[in-house]
Amino acid sequence: MAVRVVERRLGALPWLVVHGPAADAFARLGAHLRAEIRAVVEGLPGLAALRHHVASEPGRHRLAAVCRATRSRHPGPWAELAALAAGAGVALDDLALLNFRGDLGAFQPGPAGAAAGCSDLAWRRQRSFIAHNEDEPDFFAGRCALLTLVLDGQQPVATFAKPGFLPSTTFTVTGSGLVWAIDHVQAGSPGPGAGRHFTARGLQLTASSVDQAIGYLRDQPSAGGFAYTIGDRAGRIAVAESSAGQHAWREVGADGPVGWHTNHGRYVAGAAASPQGTSLDRGKVLASLDIPPDEPEPGWFLRVLTTPPPDGVRAEPSDSDRTTTLCTFVADLTGDQATIVTQGTDPVTVPLSTLTTPH
Repeated sequence: MAVRVVERRLGALPWLVVHGPAADAFARLGAHLRAEIRAVVEGLPGLAALRHHVASEPGRHRLAAVCRATRSRHPGPWAELAALAAGAGVALDDLALLNFRGDLGAFQPGPAGAAAGCSDLAWRRQRSFIAHNEDEPDFFAGRCALLTLVLDGQQPVATFAKPGFLPSTTFTVTGSGLVWAIDHVQAGSPGPGAGRHFTARGLQLTASSVDQAIGYLRDQPSAGGFAYTIGDRAGRIAVAESSAGQHAWREVGADGPVGWHTNHGRYVAGAAASPQGTSLDRGKVLASLDIPPDEPEPGWFLRVLTTPPPDGVRAEPSDSDRTTTLCTFVADLTGDQATIVTQGTDPVTVPLSTLTTPH
């Protein structure tokens, strides 16, 4: 089957739908996003510090170790990144370094986005929701897209994609009915696992149930850290943390209807909140929310996620911190609806299933 890239829009958000064999599809995607990927490779804030970190020890050793583990354990996602680099006409080493930025341990002044954060808010009672803020430096504003991959031999997935990165690290909707959102957690010392972006891409290719997702993250440790808020169309939701070889998870709804996560480990050690970030403050906001007496509507989640502190958790750039909320995503698992808000735009609502089976 020949590769096809179809350009659509969800409101102001570009939506790319890619069909075909994986290697050819990622090469075509790299060519399609060549300008954006090159802009990231050449100008992402903090990239110079990241390159400096891996030019000497312990960064050089950490990079070599995570690269070996990734190529061995996730050859498919590694090949996809190689194809993306070839299509964009950039060095694979450059894209690999970008994708390993959270797997190399803490250092000063830190990798781009280390102090940035995302916020997840989940609900499980009679209805179930997963909501997510994708926060990154405002360098990425206007450079991202919703991406749907309908690739030969793979379950279809839809995700919010940043140029130059594997499309696996924000929120995901799968053709098997799973939805999850991902939060960065910084492992101070990386573990012996593969790169977390590649582990997350492997999850897209593997899991078709919440239990499968939890088991996969247990059996496929990552060098760095991510927290996953994972739900299915039956309404079950769990929060799993995978960081530096550690794994822990909790069921949402067991101790109340609200679950939340920001950018520090709540269940594993060694993933403390960045002192330059706002993870603890955002966590306090989410932990102290007034619980609706009835089942909430998507608007309740949007108010929390699109309102700046102290009443919400939306990130707004300042002179000292350029972190901004690029996209807010609310998945109504019970009602099969997705609501998406990008910067300065009105919400757009579509069926969740439409994201992976666009007509």
